[in-house]
Amino acid sequence: MSNQAQLEKAQNGGFLTKLGVYGKMSGPGWIQAAVTLGGGSLVGALYLGVIGGYEFLWLQPLAMLCGIIMLSAISYVTLSCKERPFRVMQKKVSPTLAWGWLIATVVADTVFCAAQFSLGRGAIEDNLGFDPGPYVITGSLFILAMALICISQKNAKASALIDNVLKVLVGVIVLCFMAVVVVLISKDVVQWGQIWSGYVPDFSALTSPTEQIASAIANTSDTEYWTEYVTGQQRDKIIAAFGTAVGINMTFLLPYSLKKKGWSKPHRELSRYDLLLGLFVPFIMGASALVIASAASFHAKTGDMISADGSPLPGMEKAYYKVVDKKLMNQDKGFKVLDDEAKNELRAALPLADKKLAAMMSNRGAKNLAASLEPFLGKSSQVIFGIGVLAMAISTLLVHMMMNGYAISEAFNKVGNAKYFIIGASMPAIAGLFSPLLWNGDAKAAMQIPASVLATTLLPIAYLGFLLLMNSRAALGDELPRRRGLINVFMIFSAGVASGASVWSLVGKFNSPKPFEQYFGLFGMIALAILAVIGVLGFVKRNKAA
Repeated sequence: MSNQAQLEKAQNGGFLTKLGVYGKMSGPGWIQAAVTLGGGSLVGALYLGVIGGYEFLWLQPLAMLCGIIMLSAISYVTLSCKERPFRVMQKKVSPTLAWGWLIATVVADTVFCAAQFSLGRGAIEDNLGFDPGPYVITGSLFILAMALICISQKNAKASALIDNVLKVLVGVIVLCFMAVVVVLISKDVVQWGQIWSGYVPDFSALTSPTEQIASAIANTSDTEYWTEYVTGQQRDKIIAAFGTAVGINMTFLLPYSLKKKGWSKPHRELSRYDLLLGLFVPFIMGASALVIASAASFHAKTGDMISADGSPLPGMEKAYYKVVDKKLMNQDKGFKVLDDEAKNELRAALPLADKKLAAMMSNRGAKNLAASLEPFLGKSSQVIFGIGVLAMAISTLLVHMMMNGYAISEAFNKVGNAKYFIIGASMPAIAGLFSPLLWNGDAKAAMQIPASVLATTLLPIAYLGFLLLMNSRAALGDELPRRRGLINVFMIFSAGVASGASVWSLVGKFNSPKPFEQYFGLFGMIALAILAVIGVLGFVKRNKAA
């Protein structure tokens, strides 16, 4: 059956017919899923389970729903206009807003790609047991990534084969976590009631510790400090989980996926079903399983981090002492300059309740996260998790490189030029090569958190741009949506949620002890406000002219 015949069958049929036909024709949505179900979502969901238990199961579905609404708008604009969305936004809304979107995409690609290199390094060192040196690992990943990018430009079949192998490995990990949830439920470790209640939004949980963490705080020697510390960590984990659902660079990728597929106006309904079937459903199933497995294994637990007397377990010292030392520095500003012996004496003297809370709040590394698969995989969990996460990291960093290749090509108006594409693709990979210098934290996987927080602060730029484009007669002309009022309600809601997350993140930087973070929060707020004003004024001016 021809493409046109399949479209007509779906458009004239019922809901189930559309699901069946559109499911077979889908494509770009699955590419978006390959990005969002990468290392960022893995770590974001797992850390969300660590910090919030089952209470935040609703968060990532809400973030993805907002993302689907905006991606649907992006697909509508892309399929309704002959030019690419960047050029349409530049000419019909605001050049400043368009360039802000492109530059923010490049920044997001760079930080996310560096985080994927760090995640892959963690899988090799901690799960697979190879430690040839950090730069040997990142250098090998850099050479492999650049070789695969060059192959993708010259040999489409080889590129598709490599991509499919990586996706299968990623799928195995997600299925394993879903199987873990089934095992946990069958053993009554997790109750269905806990899961269903976790999907009911509770916005008060955004600014207060969970019940179990709050109980642990109440037993500590300094409840005020620990409450502030926990809520700050919780904010970063929540924003990171939100940002990994739909990142600003994903908004830049979708138009190119649609154009490459050859879709146009008749495919607008198909594009919405494609996002639902290829992105929304797989993401919700995978992310939920990750949160549940992590919550059951780590939330308000200390056994994987410290012994009964509060001493860190072998290999956990760095992650554990990072939290403990912040507490001790808050008590005594001179702690930082003490010698190791004096530091260890103060660490040992910390009350047991404080030690337990520090263990609960410590970032888990790849080795700890793999342990959450043990209920299903047993002793082989480390190797399987390591292979799967390494595949996730490679697959996702390649897509980030591709997205940056598109962005740099677009910046020079050289889309389709292999030279500009490869130069653009190499930029995030160079950041990845030097990721050991950029991130020397306690857990390599934890680099996903600051990367995702930064990407979340940039997301409103894209959302505002496409909100204006969907209402732009200058851009869409007779293709303006008919039920624009209802569409605007959904889009304003999505843009409002994304802007709220961005502002919450930037405001949180004001309380940071680091001057750089304080300035970042201040200038970030000012920059977003200026971009919004310029974008709206440009839209009004060009819309009047139309």
